[in-house]
Amino acid sequence: MKNSSIKKFIALRDGLLKEKIELTARLAEIEKALGDEPSAPAPKAAKPAKAPKAAKAPRAGKRRARNEMSLKEAALKVASGKPQTKQEILDGIIKLGYKFSTKDPMNSLNVVLYSGKTFKRADGKFAAAK
Repeated sequence: MKNSSIKKFIALRDGLLKEKIELTARLAEIEKALGDEPSAPAPKAAKPAKAPKAAKAPRAGKRRARNEMSLKEAALKVASGKPQTKQEILDGIIKLGYKFSTKDPMNSLNVVLYSGKTFKRADGKFAAAK
């Protein structure tokens, strides 16, 4: 059962590769007749090839923001006084001039606030741990 399924797959794949080569050659003939430069050279012969690798998606053009201090340092600076809510800390970080390169800066702040023992939490407010 497995062996016949594999053989069927290979036969179908080889047939598709052969058809692709024929179509590419035909397209080159059409482009030549129209006076256009061929977009791609026609392959010579069909030979079984490895399965194509998944192409990586192109990276977005946006680069990571460069800040003078880390997010953790900025959060510590803001939360060093009285305990504050997450939103108050985020607003204070933005007032310090920290630039986020994410669409949701609260997620990044949550990582800093809930990771490790740098901040203590009480009644929904955070303060720098001493």
